[in-house]
Amino acid sequence: MSHEFKMQHPTQIAILTAVVLLCLVLLADCEPSQSAKQSDAKQADAKITADAQPPSVKRYNLNGRVVSVDKPAQSISVDGNEIPGFMAAMTMTYQVKDAGVFDKLSPGDQIKAEIVMGNDGAYLENVVETQKAASPVK
Repeated sequence: MSHEFKMQHPTQIAILTAVVLLCLVLLADCEPSQSAKQSDAKQADAKITADAQPPSVKRYNLNGRVVSVDKPAQSISVDGNEIPGFMAAMTMTYQVKDAGVFDKLSPGDQIKAEIVMGNDGAYLENVVETQKAASPVK
């Protein structure tokens, strides 16, 4: 049993061609919905933000006493209290990116700060003097 497809009228060809063209035009005009566009934009923004902040950055609260200030090297040495789960009490030198810190601190000052641990090492942020060192008796 064989079937042959015979076009009996030229109008059938014209109608079939028009339907195919209409489908192509409709498919070409299809776009994602506005909510889909917004979702894609939010995902792209989140990826940019995630790329800008390495996921391996960790922060720890530090309390301690300034041992020395080295403005040319942009660092301070701090005799820090224990940070449970991170490190024992010890004296350690940290880089400080905020240059204004060096004009405010002196050896003996008590401070609190955040240790920022990243791929490029450790440094201090949000350094705050909590108690000024006692003046030497003359």
